[in-house]
Amino acid sequence: MIWILANPLAGQGRARRFAERSALQLQRERIPVELHYTHQKGHGYKLAQQAVAQCIETVAVCGGDGTLSEVVPALLNTPTALGLLPFGTANDFARGLGVPRTLNEAIRVLVQGQVTHIDVGRCGDRYFSTVAAYGFDAEVSAAMEAGQAPLGGTAGYVLQALRHLQHYTPPQTILRGSFGRFEGPVFLVASANTRSYGGGMQIAPNANPQDGLLDVCIVKPLTYRQALSLLPSVFLGRHIRHPSVHVVRTDTLEISGETERLISADGEYFGTTPLTLTAVPNALRVVLPVV
Repeated sequence: MIWILANPLAGQGRARRFAERSALQLQRERIPVELHYTHQKGHGYKLAQQAVAQCIETVAVCGGDGTLSEVVPALLNTPTALGLLPFGTANDFARGLGVPRTLNEAIRVLVQGQVTHIDVGRCGDRYFSTVAAYGFDAEVSAAMEAGQAPLGGTAGYVLQALRHLQHYTPPQTILRGSFGRFEGPVFLVASANTRSYGGGMQIAPNANPQDGLLDVCIVKPLTYRQALSLLPSVFLGRHIRHPSVHVVRTDTLEISGETERLISADGEYFGTTPLTLTAVPNALRVVLPVV
């Protein structure tokens, strides 16, 4: 049995349309399926809990990373596998796992794929699937979540980033992990389980969600002009060649500083510093393409 969980508003209604089409296609293939819609914040978690309690084999999330952030915690360390129908706005989790973003191919993976254990990240008492951000990117994400950006998706993220650059001051920060200790001002710190956020920005292009580690991208302060020139290269992961960018790997990252600063993860507000991020190995079963 497959349960499809969909946010009917995700992707400006795109997730709802694709959820209905997915359910019909699975029915044609004589695969037992039920379609459930989320109706409010936190509803995805409750539906996923119900699926686990009823021993549902697979919960397929049709939507973006926001819907996933609700569902994933309910599936951790359970026999129920996560399936991906990535038809929301960002879809960075599916992108990082190689799940196709076309309907027929995504359903083929859902039906014929292999169940694989992957890591998740923990931020305080919450869990994330993709990237936890601190500094510039966290503040841009907060503005996006608050609806301050003129557009959604990647275009909205870039426009909001350009706005925020004009008045951003890098915070004094202390980082501690298995790499040692770092202290100083930072433009941003991104702790990645999978490689991208913001709709395809490969902030940690070599992140591997099966290595038990977080790839931490530390960007030291940049001038306005440097930040503008670096931004396009993030989409290809080439920013890591810049002398102000350093990537380290760690199983735990402590973040603190002179003042409280935002932490966002999976594009949502997660709390303020000081906080500890931790890689949680093999905590989630996911249906992935056969390799």
